[in-house]
Amino acid sequence: MENPPAVRAGDADRARALVLLRDATVSGHLTLDEFSERIERAELARTHAELEAVTADLPARAGEAALPARHSAIFSRLQRSGRWQLAPESKVLSVGGTIELDLGRATLQARETTLHVRNYFGTITLLVPRGVVVDVDGGGMFGTRDIDLPDGGPVEDAPRLHIHTSGPFGTLRIRPSPRPG
Repeated sequence: MENPPAVRAGDADRARALVLLRDATVSGHLTLDEFSERIERAELARTHAELEAVTADLPARAGEAALPARHSAIFSRLQRSGRWQLAPESKVLSVGGTIELDLGRATLQARETTLHVRNYFGTITLLVPRGVVVDVDGGGMFGTRDIDLPDGGPVEDAPRLHIHTSGPFGTLRIRPSPRPG
């Protein structure tokens, strides 16, 4: 007996998969890189089997965890990469330091995450993957903001990162996170 033909997925099916991926990301079950890679696969999915392959290992509902909320470098360097957790509201402080936060494999604990960036004579670089909405406001005297955002993609209600900056002579860079693999 032959296998039955694959059942085609519609736009509503893909939208439900994107919501499940978004919820898994904000609950910490997917990193932002995993989210980015999976939304691409979900957007291209033509059958229910392809959509199920993207979401099969995700729980229906996910829990939250308490997290540290401060990242700082005082005349030093802080680099975060790999799998780590970012609190819903975090403070980033650089005083003559260098901070690089790669959000590609970071897990978020809320749909909206706020970073309060205070930068005095330092450089802060945030690496953000595709599919994350980024808002930047604030600034500081003689400060520099160099923003090169990745394509946000068509994901409705994607995770949102709010960045509030302050401090003199600091540099804030926002760049696309390197794609995994």
